[in-house]
Amino acid sequence: MTETDWAKLALLCLAGAASPGLSWLLILSMSAARGIRVGISGALGHGLGITIFALTTVFGLSALLIAMPELTTALTLAGVLLLLYFGYQLTTAHPPVLPERLTTQGGFIAGFFIAIVNPKVLVFFLAVFGPFVEPTHSVKTQLSMGALAGGIDALVYICVAVTGMALRQVLDANRIRLINRLIGYFLILSGLWIFIQEISNLIKMVDN
Repeated sequence: MTETDWAKLALLCLAGAASPGLSWLLILSMSAARGIRVGISGALGHGLGITIFALTTVFGLSALLIAMPELTTALTLAGVLLLLYFGYQLTTAHPPVLPERLTTQGGFIAGFFIAIVNPKVLVFFLAVFGPFVEPTHSVKTQLSMGALAGGIDALVYICVAVTGMALRQVLDANRIRLINRLIGYFLILSGLWIFIQEISNLIKMVDN
């Protein structure tokens, strides 16, 4: 990849990690309710989960596209369906409840699994990270892409954990539920927009 590609990928990873979502809310709540050490531990666990997710996307999509390059459109449509489904889930979800006792080790494990099951992460890696995947990339480049995504994510969520301490007096279930709904509506609108763009591209291909 060129230096410009690396810069674009870094900015997208930063935007993806910094945009509020389920993981963002959980790390924020974890820090506010259980302390800064637990919050930072959760952020590091989340970064590890993102690294694994990124490497799986890079190596998995590379192998898949080498074998079946025509799957590009199918992957895009799958990303659209995920946006719509998880957008709906967020608009109807209740805020998560943290355990009464959560150690730093428990925070790390929780952060890791939050990254693995977070719908926003699935959407991000299918719709945003995927286009940077090339079958011709070297193993070193692919590993670097995974490390970049995980490193940026961990740094962002450490900042979120620190913010959680400052906001601990204003976090409540109603505010978390409202933020979840707003994010859900955004995902639904994004999915519809991507679907319209994909249909438009298919029509242009048929006309040509």
